[in-house]
Amino acid sequence: MSKAAQSTYRSVRLWHGGDYNPDQWPAAVRAEDARLMKLTHVNIASTGIFAWSQLEPAPGVFDWSWLDETFERLHKAAVWIALATPSAAHPRWLTAKYPQVMAVDDRGIRLQHGVRQRFCPTSPVFREHVERVNRALAERYGKHPALALWHVSNEYGAPRCWCNLCATAFREWLEARYGTLEALNHQWWGTFWSQRYSDWAQIRPPSTLTGRAWPGLELDWKRFQSHLLCEFFKLEAATLREITPHVPITTNLMGTYGGLDYAKFADVLDVVSWDSYPAVGGDPSAVACTHAYMRGIKHNQPWLLMEQTPSATNWQEFATLKPPGLMALWSWQAIGHGSDAAMYFQWRRSRGGPEKLHGAVVEHAASEKARVFQEVAALGADLEKATPAVAGTRVAEARVGILYDQECRWAFEGSGGPGHAKPYVGTVMRHYKALWRRNVPVDLVRMDGDWSQYKLLIAPLLYMVKSGEFPLAGSPEQMRTKLNEGAKIEEWVRSRGTFVTTYLSGIVNENDLVYEGGYPGPLRKLLGIWVDEIDNVKPGEDPNRIVIEKNGLKGLRKSYACDHYYDQIVPEGAEVLARYGKNWYAGKPCLTRNAHGQGVAYYLGCDAEDSFLLHFYAALTTALGLQPTAEDAADVEALERHGGGRSVLFLLNHASAKRTVKLGGRSGRDVLSGAQVSGRVALGPYGVRVIEMKT
Repeated sequence: MSKAAQSTYRSVRLWHGGDYNPDQWPAAVRAEDARLMKLTHVNIASTGIFAWSQLEPAPGVFDWSWLDETFERLHKAAVWIALATPSAAHPRWLTAKYPQVMAVDDRGIRLQHGVRQRFCPTSPVFREHVERVNRALAERYGKHPALALWHVSNEYGAPRCWCNLCATAFREWLEARYGTLEALNHQWWGTFWSQRYSDWAQIRPPSTLTGRAWPGLELDWKRFQSHLLCEFFKLEAATLREITPHVPITTNLMGTYGGLDYAKFADVLDVVSWDSYPAVGGDPSAVACTHAYMRGIKHNQPWLLMEQTPSATNWQEFATLKPPGLMALWSWQAIGHGSDAAMYFQWRRSRGGPEKLHGAVVEHAASEKARVFQEVAALGADLEKATPAVAGTRVAEARVGILYDQECRWAFEGSGGPGHAKPYVGTVMRHYKALWRRNVPVDLVRMDGDWSQYKLLIAPLLYMVKSGEFPLAGSPEQMRTKLNEGAKIEEWVRSRGTFVTTYLSGIVNENDLVYEGGYPGPLRKLLGIWVDEIDNVKPGEDPNRIVIEKNGLKGLRKSYACDHYYDQIVPEGAEVLARYGKNWYAGKPCLTRNAHGQGVAYYLGCDAEDSFLLHFYAALTTALGLQPTAEDAADVEALERHGGGRSVLFLLNHASAKRTVKLGGRSGRDVLSGAQVSGRVALGPYGVRVIEMKT
């Protein structure tokens, strides 16, 4: 992003608004929208997301009238615009004239025009028309004073297309990655089941027809499809950057969605944004963890909560309403985790289509007296109050990082064993939750990121450890980048780092080829262990116990439950901190510690219960001198943002009952109420305090 674009994005405000579809409504309703936006303190609207048919009703014939009017009307109402490019839902006339713009499914059948996101990203015709309409939008509105942000397409998804163009591009990508068929055959271990290739043309994308069980092929297909969509985003962004270099660009991501490697997208986004739709009654730590992931892919820069529902989500199994206060609580949780926005899908409920019963700020009754409307208005007013204190700050630096790698996840989930249950995301979230419950700040960290700020680095299920022998998949620039992850981890630990990893780590290289010499492969020397066998049982069928040694960590109980995975560990210099308590491997190690340089590395060989993780990380963070943001208080999350000489503390009560939290010796001013606070702070049900602390 240019300095001008960075300046525009970092303007002194918190964004409040959401998806707005003026093309669906008559002039009288649009005029009413401006009045209602003022009442709700809305200051930004995402517009034109699915409006290609309305913008260009016939080939080359543009109707700008409704969008011109929207820009002028919202600008007069002091509402900025996040203008979308419309590629997510192209018009029927384009499909009718050029059927090849539609994707082909994995059975070789060309998809029909219908729902959104069904285009082929390789299609030269589609790319030409997208570039053409994007250029027209940028030339018409690029200098309009209401334009704050480009919202490129909407919720890209993969795998996308199996057409001949995509299959050819896949083979070219593989040839660039491996260089020779001999290298590819070796890395995919093609001698098994006689799966060697003798010509690049023999390689087909995995499908229901080819059989979808070959791990190396599956892994590279996922990498390629993610690369393809990222390249398509770059095509869209290039036109916008050429004409409007001062306007920042985003596309809305989807949290822990498994189809795309969002770290690669973050490298070419000006600002990360994502759409958060947790279920009512779910675990708030999972939402916090996903916020940390979305923040972490852009190296902890500020991000945007682009979508959330103000009430109910129609596509979930149960469209449960958010009770009073929960929508505001979850908005402040996002802001505490670094978001500079609280935005919604959608502003006004549509009268038809598949999302007509999805929550909205303005319901079908269009009453400003509605509960949800009043709650949105109250939050908007509070965001304005908080803007002087919060805008321009960033999440306080954490000293704990958890590694999250999408390629590692793909490889682990697609591996041929042991067992079928591969809860990569859930396991990362359980380790995160153990620290979240104690209000210890945690980042989710990229493998290729800068780890220098962290004292504790956690890598659950680090199944894939890239050797550096082959490049990271992605763009031609990334093809030239090599990273020996095992060596990077070793060097970080050697320089006073504390490292924790778990069972099923260090198994394969970047191509899902198992390391020779025993598990955990390149981490074996660092951890001082060898894993002889891996036992995998149905959870709940035969749980075991973790029995802590007398020389183990302080603050832990004598024993804890463990389940599902049980490594058979042979120490090779590591100190044994805990052993299994039953079964034929009773007495064998399940938790070890190994000194390495000035640091130390821990290995947890089993799937431990949550209370073990809570106490284990409490012991480690205490030993490292890492302090929680606020004292423990059940159900209360404490977050902090810093910047410009300011420190802002967010206290969030995730319970439907009152809670109290201690500030210790700290004090400050509640920016929402104006009251001075110190000592014990009371929080109502789903209550929030935003406190500018005295420094």
